[in-house]
Amino acid sequence: MPIYAFTGSLTRPMPQYGAANGQGIGRLVFDDETGTIRLAEMTGGIDDTAWLVPDPARHRLYSTCEITGTDQSAVVAYAVENTGLLRIGEQQTLGNEACHMSLSTDGRFLLVANYNGANPEGAPDAALTVFPITGNGLGTPTASVVHTGSGPNAQRQTTAHAHCVIQSPTGDTVYVSDLGIDRLVAYTLDKTGGLTRQPARDFQFPPGLGPRHLVFSANGASIFVVSELIATVLSLAVDPATGALTERDAFPISGTAQSAGILLAPDGRHLFVSLRLCDEILVLRIGEDGRLTQTARVPSGGNTPRDLSFSPSGKHLVVANQDSDRLTVLRVDHAAGTLSEPLQHFDIGTPMSVKLAAF
Repeated sequence: MPIYAFTGSLTRPMPQYGAANGQGIGRLVFDDETGTIRLAEMTGGIDDTAWLVPDPARHRLYSTCEITGTDQSAVVAYAVENTGLLRIGEQQTLGNEACHMSLSTDGRFLLVANYNGANPEGAPDAALTVFPITGNGLGTPTASVVHTGSGPNAQRQTTAHAHCVIQSPTGDTVYVSDLGIDRLVAYTLDKTGGLTRQPARDFQFPPGLGPRHLVFSANGASIFVVSELIATVLSLAVDPATGALTERDAFPISGTAQSAGILLAPDGRHLFVSLRLCDEILVLRIGEDGRLTQTARVPSGGNTPRDLSFSPSGKHLVVANQDSDRLTVLRVDHAAGTLSEPLQHFDIGTPMSVKLAAF
């Protein structure tokens, strides 16, 4: 069973992202023994992919994109075939700057977060949109919701900005991290793809923190959040009876850093966080009490590490260094919580998202 590394790229210059040297979506073959990558092919005809979601069970790949002449982002579904990616469906996201997606826990729905950074007046502005996954791609949305509010950061928090959406692995609660309003916003997702607001399960962050991405522990008892505007990693406990969230620890990231991605190691013992501006990967050990301790902070292998992904075995970490036009592969020591020197730099234009999966 081959292991593919999929990369989505920026193909057109955009003010919030900078220069664009990408060509579309790359399908790369990854060797999990040696940690080496080779290109299988590039798929063009898609612009400004900010996020990718592989769906190995269906041999699918889902990608966000921007389409010239429209007032909202889109999601494109591809069939992953031996000869390449076959475009099989497309839906508009009912919002702008779609920046994150995930599959529902049961795999029946695709959840999409729209950042809505600079919406024209009257443009669609859904923060979260739910799509059913169908035999021929994606169905029309079953639900969408709008977030309102603002935060104290005058440059980044004038409106709500959903940045990540993930459903609990053990329940029906969907959490959206909203950078603009400093809040985890909670919903329940029903079997028909409907959303119901659950404000008692929200979590309010300190003003101006700017929560970006989140990950759950495998048992759903913990959530770990990385914030962007004030670089911090937070450890939250989930009440098993009520779903309410309480803070266990907040790890401030020192120096000049702008957080981006966060991953939980397969064994659940460490967090891996990409740091832009300083171009580093931070590794934190998770204590039994949920407290966080730094075990490593190493160069990412390039400039502006945006997204990062483990290989299926967990032996390797692949980092998308956006402004160096490269992927960097590092070997992971999970026992120590450390990373090796780069094993390979692979040149590819403006990588925004990287995902590894066995197909």
